[in-house]
Amino acid sequence: MENLTEKVYECTLAVEAHMICDLLVRAGISARVDGAYLSGVGGELPLGNTVKVRVAPETAAEAREVIAEWEGEQTGDVVPPATASPRFRSPFWFFIGTLVGGTFAFVMIHSMKPSTVSGIDYDGDGRDDVTHFNFGTLSFMTTFDRNHDGISDARWDFDAQGHESDYTADDDFDGRFEWRASAEYGQISRSELDRDGDGHPEQVRRFEQGVLSRVDYLSASGRTVKREHYQAGLLDSAEYDDDGDGVFERRVRFDSYAEPKL
Repeated sequence: MENLTEKVYECTLAVEAHMICDLLVRAGISARVDGAYLSGVGGELPLGNTVKVRVAPETAAEAREVIAEWEGEQTGDVVPPATASPRFRSPFWFFIGTLVGGTFAFVMIHSMKPSTVSGIDYDGDGRDDVTHFNFGTLSFMTTFDRNHDGISDARWDFDAQGHESDYTADDDFDGRFEWRASAEYGQISRSELDRDGDGHPEQVRRFEQGVLSRVDYLSASGRTVKREHYQAGLLDSAEYDDDGDGVFERRVRFDSYAEPKL
């Protein structure tokens, strides 16, 4: 487990700390929340106590820069040009700012309602494996720590009506959320894999009523080089563009064991 000891943010509301922590994780910086277990039912801490967001010492400067930029977006202040890595100038970073800005607005709109944070510790190690965030009766966010290292690696976001809207996941547990999915009627309808974080997905999955129906494999230029078709979630056939002309020249059917039919 990483040495996440450097404090980069401090507040009195557990929900706020978890939001900042998730902001950092989405930016590729491993982070953890320290002290959230002290919060009461409403998410507030006893007088004199604070919740802290901690990162590894070597990423602390970068983390503070991310937080400062986010705070500038909320207040309208001009943030000096950053000397961060190129990822902060990517469309992905713009999306993060937009998402968190919308999240902040949602929090402010519902600030008159009591906030609640609840969790489930499946393995009994003292750290929640699933954490639910609510404002009043509405769900706001649910995070998951699937590999039990104290860092969230999957997250559901909810819209202003409390319905599932987006799902993000770090399935290789490297600290970066490479999977992103959108939901419709509570079911995932589309997901994208951006393994190298360049903003261009290598794989796009489509679902019908929550069941996998198609997978497109994309080249670096965005061209579909392979397309898989699924029936009832099982691989049925695949099409291939072998010469890169944008036309599928080859089609293969598969049996119930996902083996090519001869």
